[in-house]
Amino acid sequence: MTIKTTDFYPFYDPNRDRGCLSYISKSVISLVIGGVYIVAQYLAMTDKSVFFSQYCWILGAIISTAIMALYIATDVFRVSLNTVNKLKGNDQLSSYIVLHWLSDYRYGLAGLFCGSVNVAVAHLLGVLGEFHSSPLSLSLMYVGFFVAGFSLGMGLLAVVAIIALYLKLAPSLQHALDPDDPDGNGGIKKLGDSLWFFAMLIAPVAVLVSIYMLGVKWQYMHLAYVRWIFLLWISMPYLVAISVVLIPGLAVRRYVSHYQTNREIRPKQIKATFYSSRKEFENSADETIINSKKEISEKLTHINDQMEKLRKMRNSHIDSAGDS
Repeated sequence: MTIKTTDFYPFYDPNRDRGCLSYISKSVISLVIGGVYIVAQYLAMTDKSVFFSQYCWILGAIISTAIMALYIATDVFRVSLNTVNKLKGNDQLSSYIVLHWLSDYRYGLAGLFCGSVNVAVAHLLGVLGEFHSSPLSLSLMYVGFFVAGFSLGMGLLAVVAIIALYLKLAPSLQHALDPDDPDGNGGIKKLGDSLWFFAMLIAPVAVLVSIYMLGVKWQYMHLAYVRWIFLLWISMPYLVAISVVLIPGLAVRRYVSHYQTNREIRPKQIKATFYSSRKEFENSADETIINSKKEISEKLTHINDQMEKLRKMRNSHIDSAGDS
C-alpha cells in the first residue's frame, strides 16, 4: 500500500508548475530582505558610526538568518511528515497539523503578533537617542524590529506545530514501532534526528539575538522591570531550542518505554516455556525429539535477537534523553 504524501507548501515556499524554490533562490531572498534593511538603515543614519557601534547590521543578519532557517526547517519538516505517515499508515495526523496549525493565515497572525510584540519590547527597552535625530532612521529601526519579529514569529509557530505533531503521534508509537527496522530505533530515528536539527537551526538565531541585545545601549536598562524584560527576551530563543527537543523527546520516550516493556513480557514467557521443553528432551536421542529441540533452539535464538534489539532501542533512547 502506497502512503499518501502530505502537501506542505506555505506562502513563503510555494510549489509552482516549475517546482519549488531552489536553495539559491531561497538564499537570495533571505539575503535581499536582510540586506535591504541594512543598506536603508545605513543611508538613513546621520552619524554612520552609530550604525556599527549599535550593531544595526546584526539586526539585518537576524532577519536573513531567521528566514533561511525557516526555509531549511520547512524541507526537514516535510520529511518528518512522510515518516509520520509511514508510522501511522495514513496521512490524517500530518494533514491535520498542516491544515489547522500551519495555514498561511496562522503564519500571518503569528508573524504580526510576534512582530508587534518585538517592537513593543524594543520600545520599552529604549531605542538609543541618536536614532531620534532622524525620523527616517528611527522609523527604519522599528521596521527592522517588526520584520525580525515577523520572521521569528513564523518560526515559533512552526516549532509549536512540530511539538503538537510529536505529542499527537507519541501514543500510537507503541503500535507502530518495528524492532527489526535497520535504524535501530524502531523506525523513528529520523524523527529524533529532526528534533536536534531544528534546535541546531534555532541556535545561530539565538546567538545573533544575544549579540544584538547585549551590544545595544538600551536607554531604560536602569529600570528593574526593563531588566527583567531584557532577560526574558534574550533567553527566549534558547528556551524554544530546548523545548523543541525536550518536550517531544520525553513524550516519545515515555510511549517507547511502554512499548518495550509490553513487548518483552510475552517473549520472556515463551522463552521460559521453551527452556523447560528443551530440558525435557535433553537426554533423548529420538529423531523427532532432536528436530523438536532444533526448532526450539531456533525460536530461542529469534527471541533473544528480538530482546537484544529492544535493549538497544532502550539504550539509544536513554542516551538521547541524557543528551537533552
